[in-house]
Amino acid sequence: MANRKTHKRVGRIAGGVYAAHRAKGQSAVNCAAEEVGGVFGGDVGAKIADVVEPGISSWHRGPAHSCATAAAILSLGDTLAKIEAFCRQQAEQKAAARMTLQMIPDLAQPKLLVPAPNTGLAQIFLTIAEFFWRILAGFANGMAAGYLSHLVLDAGTPRSIPLLTNGF
Repeated sequence: MANRKTHKRVGRIAGGVYAAHRAKGQSAVNCAAEEVGGVFGGDVGAKIADVVEPGISSWHRGPAHSCATAAAILSLGDTLAKIEAFCRQQAEQKAAARMTLQMIPDLAQPKLLVPAPNTGLAQIFLTIAEFFWRILAGFANGMAAGYLSHLVLDAGTPRSIPLLTNGF
């Protein structure tokens, strides 16, 4: 039977691989950022079922460990794609803001605005924000893959997983 360590390890792998698959059209740096997010998401997702229904015995599997929950997560494909698209859009906005110039008052004529590059601190903040959104896109996909990996591992045990809840 898979223990917590095995669930986490497999969840990280599943999350990272699925996030990388979903990011296959991205640049190498962006794909790597989403894969890192997928690894973190897979770790979290692999633990959720046992947080909701702690493994106090081998009969602890209820709705959170069911085939119905697996089907519900698989049906989230469109929702995950929308979350991913939103996160990537936010990241692109931060990248574009990092490349734009800001307008500052001219020292000789204070009412006249002149273009100036973003400050170093603003550049750092926008870069961090961009990668936060990229990691979050991978995190969402990784969390779903990690949860499913937990259910697959539990389904392979002698007690398996229930269709809906204990006894069903």
